[in-house]
Amino acid sequence: MIRRSRPALTLIAVLTALITVAGCAAIPDETPAAGLAAGGAGDRVAPAPDPQPNLQPADLVRAFLDANADPTNSYAAGRPYLTKAAQAKWQPDAPVTIIQNTFNTLPEQTKADHATVTVISQTVGVLGTDKAFVPSSAPSTLIVQVDKQDGQWRISQPPSGVVMTLDRFNEVYRQTRLYFLDPQKRVLVPDLRYIVSQPSYSLPSRVIDLLLAGPSNGMQGAVTSALGAQAALQTGGTESGDGALLVNLSHVGDTSPANVKLIIAQVVQSLAVVTNSRIRIQQDGVQLSPDRLDWRIGDLPAYDSGTSPGPDQTGLLVHDGRVKQLDDKPVNGPAGNGGYYVSTAAQSIDGSELATVSKPPGTSAAELRVGGLTQVNPVVDLTAGTLTRPTWVSTDSATDVSNEVWTVADGSRVARVIKSADGTWVARTVNSNDLSQFGQITDLRLSRDGTRAAVIANSLLIVCAVVRTPNSDTVTLRSPRVLLQDTLNSVVGVDWLLQDQLVVATSSQESPVVQVSVDGSPTFVRYNAANLTAPVSAVTAAPSRPVIVVDAGGMWTSSDSGSVWRVQGIAVGKSSNAVPFYPG
Repeated sequence: MIRRSRPALTLIAVLTALITVAGCAAIPDETPAAGLAAGGAGDRVAPAPDPQPNLQPADLVRAFLDANADPTNSYAAGRPYLTKAAQAKWQPDAPVTIIQNTFNTLPEQTKADHATVTVISQTVGVLGTDKAFVPSSAPSTLIVQVDKQDGQWRISQPPSGVVMTLDRFNEVYRQTRLYFLDPQKRVLVPDLRYIVSQPSYSLPSRVIDLLLAGPSNGMQGAVTSALGAQAALQTGGTESGDGALLVNLSHVGDTSPANVKLIIAQVVQSLAVVTNSRIRIQQDGVQLSPDRLDWRIGDLPAYDSGTSPGPDQTGLLVHDGRVKQLDDKPVNGPAGNGGYYVSTAAQSIDGSELATVSKPPGTSAAELRVGGLTQVNPVVDLTAGTLTRPTWVSTDSATDVSNEVWTVADGSRVARVIKSADGTWVARTVNSNDLSQFGQITDLRLSRDGTRAAVIANSLLIVCAVVRTPNSDTVTLRSPRVLLQDTLNSVVGVDWLLQDQLVVATSSQESPVVQVSVDGSPTFVRYNAANLTAPVSAVTAAPSRPVIVVDAGGMWTSSDSGSVWRVQGIAVGKSSNAVPFYPG
């Protein structure tokens, strides 16, 4: 089990005057400084100023919500807005509640020296103690008690924890990626977190602090770490003086050559977003790996080769019951020549296998066939009236053959179909009890690293963790979270653009195609909708590939969100049964 808490870490900066404290999105320049240390005392902070004099209760509460967003020196900026008694009792380290920028404050003064202010707002998310964003969509009503103290209004009963607007959240925090490993320790998996953006020179220490604390709550069981449970940053860092950032660890756990490589990969990849320096990793002052003193991302081996289609895998299309290349040429075999009428399909990441769903005329049962791309494949024993588009589990490399594919039967039963020792495909049930509350499932796409699933249920977009129980055949979908519920409430298709980025198709005219962060961050990207004709009915995406959508007018591609959509090489007409798909 990975330890969930660590002492606060402080970056020891040598030649501090040379470090530029930039904006929240800045990455510190490479400097001659080099030490990360645990348990530092931090910077000296000037006392927080008092509120403006003679603020009325509602204005005081609004000013407090702005000031309490700053976590510096244990949220010192918000404390002057409280009475002396409330300052002693306030517990600002609880999870941070993020509300919409526009909110109402309704004051009610019951006595000359006492008032109640009601804050009516909409919650958009919570920043947990693990510093992961959890989306939410719910009205929020805060009751704030205000009293006169020394002739000035002060808050006597503040909200529990910290409450801030989305704009203030974006000012104070910045998104970063920590990297853990899939259960088989083949793939680096990003885990999105939010760290305080200032001072910028201490960003690396905050990243290491979170990395040592382990995966976020929502990814527990879905990913693991090469770092031991007792891994810690040594107190008192040493200085290299030659431009490298030193990470001196203790109790790292397994120091076999293979695991040391994984530790280095996690540390270097996680720090890449917040520093340009070379990374020097030690254990108890001794170089951790004999292979190299300092590391950059370019020095790491590839840890994602099994999660991205090869350059020769250009994507396929189901149209009029047949599987075709994107140039409209049918694939060889019964899937392409009409041997069975295909409604949807999925290609394995290596390109050699195909899973198809069809419903023979005159029958009420859907059929799933899995096997070679051009072969006659037998029907899997999976009785269902409907089956969603299949999705493949990743492999060790882009050339390995996958042995597992998922689908959803009758909108509720999540099934994984695995290849047995004798080569037959056998259906197994996935524990999806946590999804039952959301209703009918119309689509499920596994991330290409196999640790997450994107689900469409009742037109909502949901992401959950894929948890495989060690030494067991049990697989569970856990920690489901609805993303951007108020904005994305008419979702018709989804696919994985990157490990932590989704492309979503909706029936909305205003936002037919959007790119969404896997944690449901309120900041999302709308694709240009200028020449799309609602409704969009299908979407597919993959790393280093253009996004492909099908709308009421045909099939279109786009290389980035700002570009105008271009007609895909073939014309599918105004056909809603066209389903493009990349491997995965």
